[in-house]
Amino acid sequence: MISKADVIERLGSMIGKELTSQNLHEALFCEAKHKKILRRFSFGTHTYVQYKVQIDKDTQKPAAVDITIPGNPNTFRVGLVEENGQLIINSEPRINFSYLS
Repeated sequence: MISKADVIERLGSMIGKELTSQNLHEALFCEAKHKKILRRFSFGTHTYVQYKVQIDKDTQKPAAVDITIPGNPNTFRVGLVEENGQLIINSEPRINFSYLS
């Protein structure tokens, strides 16, 4: 399991990049010991990172994304902005403590 501090640091490196499953997997599982995980993801047999885009009720545009890593009890949230049809991460990651949503 990846520690909270490592997840926050690795998600922070994605600021300014497009939010895709491929980018999330590559950013989070970047160590040599994670090659097997990346290989399984690349072949399409496993997905280790799940995310859910939160829509702003007023503007109907994406405002944030909740990122969940199986095996890690925390949910991480980063801000989003939509540019040219792409979702771009634009804020530092935080641990989301609203587990009841």
